[in-house]
Amino acid sequence: MYQFVDTLEPDDVRAIAAQLYLEMVQAGYTAVAEFHYLHHDPRGRPYAERAAMAMAIVEAAREVGIGLTLLPVLYQYSGFGGAAPVAGQRRFVNDLDGYQALVADLCARCQGDPQLRVGVAPHSLRAVSPASLRRCLEDFDRLDQGGPIHIHIAEQTREVDECVAWSGQRPVAWLLDHAPVDARWCLVHATHIDAFELTALAATDAVVGLCPSTEANLGDGLFPLGDYLAAGGRVGVGSDSQVSVDPIEELRWLEYGQRLRYQIRNVAASAAQPATGARLYRAALAGGAQALGRPLGALSPGHRGDLVVLDPAHPILVGRSGDRWLDAWVFSGNQRPVRDVMIGGHW
Repeated sequence: MYQFVDTLEPDDVRAIAAQLYLEMVQAGYTAVAEFHYLHHDPRGRPYAERAAMAMAIVEAAREVGIGLTLLPVLYQYSGFGGAAPVAGQRRFVNDLDGYQALVADLCARCQGDPQLRVGVAPHSLRAVSPASLRRCLEDFDRLDQGGPIHIHIAEQTREVDECVAWSGQRPVAWLLDHAPVDARWCLVHATHIDAFELTALAATDAVVGLCPSTEANLGDGLFPLGDYLAAGGRVGVGSDSQVSVDPIEELRWLEYGQRLRYQIRNVAASAAQPATGARLYRAALAGGAQALGRPLGALSPGHRGDLVVLDPAHPILVGRSGDRWLDAWVFSGNQRPVRDVMIGGHW
């Protein structure tokens, strides 16, 4: 990864992002939260236009037409306790003043565009210090008190062990004790949480951003979805590493991983919502819209006109209706019945 990103300039990033966003729209995504690391030139120096890389992402989203929540990443260290970043991370690293200037610039540039939102992404507890996390949040509040905040957390057991060694607490427990976690927050992965963390996190109304294809690809583990939904927790899905770019594959992996974990079927179903695929889809729709901080995910006044139209003549949908359409879409293999996509009122 580090060798690859060393070759990229803003025009390359724009082309890559546009191709990715086109694939996302074809799969049925209408908006994306971009956890954006790559800020500086190959030597690690800011571009003359500090926001050059971030604006390449914005321009790609505009070219394709997908909605974008841009999340510039604050990255300072390579491990807990302030370990120095490695050479391959030099294009990611920002000081707090430079990062604040970047976020402020992006907020100003994107203001007034209903298809754009800017948030912040303190990368993880291992990559920012407590003081940096606190100031990042304070600075962002002065720009946008309701803006989205995303953070990677508890993805792997090694991270949990290192966090306990550093702080005496597991990552999610530490974050809940030291940050104002609420509905603005998206905790990406949160794979390894214990029962106490699960209950406490669900009560905050934050979203857990689950990326099953990536979590499987990396061998991270399985999030306790059934218990979290039962506690009233909110979830969204994403593709993270782009190993797969398909929201339906993410939902299918999410449910099937739980079936393997618990050795039962229909883990995500409930008495109130017995159609497993439909419940997963609706949960991810609501959680994703919340995590992006944009008025999406509902046919309601004030919301964006985003629609995904399925082909009723597609073989996996023929003869079905209602929630069975969603169940079939999620669980009937890798055929794609998406016929048309509207984003912000535009087909």
